[in-house]
Amino acid sequence: PPGPGTVPGARTPDPVPVVRCSPLTAHEPRTLGPYRLLGRIGSGGMGTVYVACLEGSATQVALKTLKPELLDDAELAQRFQREAEALGRVSSAYTARVIDSGIADGFPFIAMDLLDGSPLDAHLSGRGPILAPEALNAFALALAVALDGVHRSGLVHRDLKPANIMLTTAGPRLLDFGIAVMLDRTRLTRTGMGIGTLPYMAPEQFGDEPAGPWTDVWAWGCCLVAATAGRSPFQARDTAAILNRVLIAGPDETALATLGQVSPELLRVVRLALTKDSAHRPADGNALLLELLPGAQRPPDLGEQITRGWRTLHLG
Repeated sequence: PPGPGTVPGARTPDPVPVVRCSPLTAHEPRTLGPYRLLGRIGSGGMGTVYVACLEGSATQVALKTLKPELLDDAELAQRFQREAEALGRVSSAYTARVIDSGIADGFPFIAMDLLDGSPLDAHLSGRGPILAPEALNAFALALAVALDGVHRSGLVHRDLKPANIMLTTAGPRLLDFGIAVMLDRTRLTRTGMGIGTLPYMAPEQFGDEPAGPWTDVWAWGCCLVAATAGRSPFQARDTAAILNRVLIAGPDETALATLGQVSPELLRVVRLALTKDSAHRPADGNALLLELLPGAQRPPDLGEQITRGWRTLHLG
C-alpha cells in the first residue's frame, strides 16, 4: 500500500496533555505507518481512535482508523478518505485540526489534535450545567465560530450534540464529522446508518426538506439549552414524544427558562435558532454569529473575548 499521505497544508501538532485511554489489546497493532500507538481512546461502529505519536517524537495525536473488518468495503474506505479531505479544509480555532491523513499498512487513517478535557455530556453528568454567564457566552460564540468554519468549507455537520463537543482548557472544540455531508449532498456516511440524534435533530431531518447549515443552527440551540438545563429542550420519554415536541408541541419551556435565567440575550438567539421553519432561522454559522455579537459585526479580538469568558469555567 502507499505510504502515509498528508492533507494539503498539514500542520505540526501542538503538544497537549496526555488523555485517558485504555491499554491496547493483544490483537491490536502497535504501529501504523510512522505512528506508534500508545492506547485506545474509543471505538465506534466504523472506526477506532488511538493515542499515537510519530516515531522519534513525543508529541501525541488522536489517530482515527477504520476497523479491520471494514477494510474490504471500498465504498466505506472512499468515504473515510473524503471525510479526511473535508476536515482538512475546515479552518476554525474551535474544531479539532487535521494534521495528517492517508493510508498506512493497508489502513486509511486521520491524525488529529489530541484534546484534553471531556465532552459536554460527560461534563454535565459529572460536574453539572454551565451556569456562569461569561463561560456560557464564550461557549455559544466558540461553537458558532466552529460552525462558521464548517459551513464556509462546504460542509454540514448534521450531528451536533453534547457528545460531539469537547470542553478543553483552550475552549470548546467541535468533533466527529463522521456523518457530515457536502453541501452538494454527497454523503460521508455509510449507507443505512442513522443520521443524527433524535433530541438534537431539526424538523427537516424528519421529512423531505434538505438538511443544510440551518440544520446545524437548530442543533446549536439545543446544545445551548442542554449546557444549562442538562438536556435538549426536545428530550422526552420516547421517540414518539420527541417527534411530537420537534414537529408539533415545541420545546420544553422549563428548559428554555433555565437558559433565560443565565442569559436572556442567549435565550433570544436560541429561540431564533429553534424556529420550525428553517427559512426563518439564522441561515448558517456566520448569520448565527452575527446574531450573538453586539452591533452585528465580528470584532478582531473575538478569540480573546472567548478565551477570557471561557476561563471563568473551572475545568481542573
